[in-house]
Amino acid sequence: MRLTLLALVLLGACVPALGSTSSSSDGDATAGPSAPSACERAVPDSGDELPPPDVAAPYTGPRSPPLRNARLHNPMPGGVLGGWPGDTGLDIAGNRLDVFAIAAGTLDYSEWGHTRWTRGRDTPYSVRLALDEPIQWGEQRITHVYYTHLSKLETQQAEGSPHRKHVEAGERIGVSGIGNGVPHLHIGLLLDNQVEQDSWTFILREGDIRKTMGSYKNGELLPPE
Repeated sequence: MRLTLLALVLLGACVPALGSTSSSSDGDATAGPSAPSACERAVPDSGDELPPPDVAAPYTGPRSPPLRNARLHNPMPGGVLGGWPGDTGLDIAGNRLDVFAIAAGTLDYSEWGHTRWTRGRDTPYSVRLALDEPIQWGEQRITHVYYTHLSKLETQQAEGSPHRKHVEAGERIGVSGIGNGVPHLHIGLLLDNQVEQDSWTFILREGDIRKTMGSYKNGELLPPE
């Protein structure tokens, strides 16, 4: 069952954009003149300064354990890591599994949309999290985490809301669902506060995401809770 889910993710979860092939800033080939394969793209921000997070009571719900990189928490215990270099993030195969914040941060949004996969059985709920403490990546910094294909959200928060929820590392933020007809979670790590996901310069590839999480291998099972 695990291999079947992973194969589906690898073969059909995200379809690259068509176009001429060129080299991106990190030396890999991309589809199109400058943009990544548009699997998931968040709606661009207006550029206005965001309000501070609301003060909330301490979180007392379920919490995911740390990853091999102890600074980060397991985003989906029991999921299987998959993906391919042309994707705009990392796919994690699994059917209706709890999804957690990999680090502490403030929600930019937690709502329906922000993905192109919205038809048929797809569950198009998405979350974007602005990290409290950005993670250094070479000369750049990982500043945001993007999740999509969720079937349920713990918090409903529209983009641009004056009330922004703060979440703790390992806090549950939702339940995985279906994207492009395949049960999985898509997670993206975005760089230098550039959240539009329209340039490889500001998106980590799936292999780099696995490395950031603690050098996990493609096809590896994330430990259950």
